[in-house]
Amino acid sequence: MKKFNLKKSITAALVITGLSASLAHAVPWCHQGTIVQIADVNWGESSIIANYPGSIPADIPPWVTGNVDMHITFMATHTYASGFAGGGGGFGGYSVPGSGQVKVYAYAPYNYITAPSLYSTAQGVQFKLKKCYTIPPMVAVKELRELELPWSPGGQDNPVSVRPLERLQELDAYWEKTSPRR
Repeated sequence: MKKFNLKKSITAALVITGLSASLAHAVPWCHQGTIVQIADVNWGESSIIANYPGSIPADIPPWVTGNVDMHITFMATHTYASGFAGGGGGFGGYSVPGSGQVKVYAYAPYNYITAPSLYSTAQGVQFKLKKCYTIPPMVAVKELRELELPWSPGGQDNPVSVRPLERLQELDAYWEKTSPRR
């Protein structure tokens, strides 16, 4: 029969506790990802009602606590945000926590944020949608030049040059050589 060793048992318990605690650390939403604002929305009462999932309750039961208008607005904004969820996921097996999720950040009216009991859907709501991407979305960068009118093609003040590309014939000959014959 083996002898019970208290010191080894305590050491093993501490090691197991330490390992499990290190694995259980939660990371914040979109940690090491990119958060992009995808919309800035301003809704009136009709937009809130239109985006509410389900039917609006006609009578408020006496056991319901809190503001029903606050609940309706919360559900409408989050239902709208769920339409933008997805995508933005991993690349090559790498992903960040919450990738593809969209969060709602309401910033107006003041009652919606600080005094929910005084809020009414008639006040509307303003909110921003922010989405988490593992890899930042590509954005097209376009440089534009101001065009001053009147101008004529080929004139001295012409901001747009109109002339053929150099060595264009050589490119045409290259494609003739490399393209398969029919």
